[in-house]
Amino acid sequence: MVGPSLLQLPWVALAYARPKHRQDPNWTYRQAFTNSLLKAFLRNWVALHLKWRLSLKPRSESDRFIQIPPANPALYTGIVIDEKIRPETIGATWYPAPYPSPDSSQTALPEGQHVVLHLHGGSYILGDGRTSSCNFLATTLLEHTPSSYILCPQYRLAGNRNGNFPAQLQDTIASYAYLIHTIGIPASQIIISGDSAGADLALALLRYTIEFDNLSILPAPKCCWLWSPWCDVPPAVDPGRWNHSANYRTDYIPGSFPARGAKLFLKNVDVTKYVERYVSPVLHPFAVPSPVLIITGDREVLFEDHKKLSQGLKELAHKDEQIELFVTRGVPHDVLMIAWIMGFQKEARESAIKAGEFVSRLSN
Repeated sequence: MVGPSLLQLPWVALAYARPKHRQDPNWTYRQAFTNSLLKAFLRNWVALHLKWRLSLKPRSESDRFIQIPPANPALYTGIVIDEKIRPETIGATWYPAPYPSPDSSQTALPEGQHVVLHLHGGSYILGDGRTSSCNFLATTLLEHTPSSYILCPQYRLAGNRNGNFPAQLQDTIASYAYLIHTIGIPASQIIISGDSAGADLALALLRYTIEFDNLSILPAPKCCWLWSPWCDVPPAVDPGRWNHSANYRTDYIPGSFPARGAKLFLKNVDVTKYVERYVSPVLHPFAVPSPVLIITGDREVLFEDHKKLSQGLKELAHKDEQIELFVTRGVPHDVLMIAWIMGFQKEARESAIKAGEFVSRLSN
């Protein structure tokens, strides 16, 4: 089962005129067709061995785009120490506007409001957190959660120079440290958020704060939102594992896309048990230092992994309410990221409202 190719899309477009031929008969024509369109696009993107180019130039983001230098060397230890992969300066985009500088006359972040550090998805080979891909996501979170600002780092991508593991975790540590030590935002007002591969990265940061074990310079955040987390990366090198899922037809991602991401992300990496804890959290649940909300869709390939991850984290949580799983019915992978493309805006808003309620309960 591989799904339609680009050449078959005209025929698919005709077939989907009748609901019974759509991946889910409850989907609209737009939802069904864009599902196949995205799957064909990603399959061809992989087949052509294309690379997503990153830039440290502001481009259209203007003053919302910043550069984040490597963090204090003392913050890098253990899993993020690598002979070849060293911390580098990265870009990041603020939403809806740049956060006020520490020496500005503007007041501090109001009590009850938060800054979200959002880590984008894309199988570690696609995306950059800029407006073209993350604007809907950021706008939706700003409208429906108690957050005033969102920062989306442009972490290094696998396949680019010095882009395999642990580059992305190094960049995430630098971004989190930037919010705490450069901007001066208390960790209690920071929410770590991530979609797909970015959610895997968000969990890796939570684990790292535990292993780093110095709350004075790397404290745990207020909480963590995981949107469709890619929580078992190594097995994805085999596209067949993905393609044979019962939900493959209703998901827009072909197995070749995570397969290429996993191969490049783990290139030249010895996946020991120590490394596996960071790239396969579903197999290595842990007592998280912050409350975690997992958002999933019941039409995505990773749905069963998300239920397993939630259960594993719950069994080790200090409080029952620390871990929640919210299932968005009738949607494929990463609804918050693709809603504006596929027409799932209603479901994306519902999941964002759930994320906002989750934070509000923690504050009561």
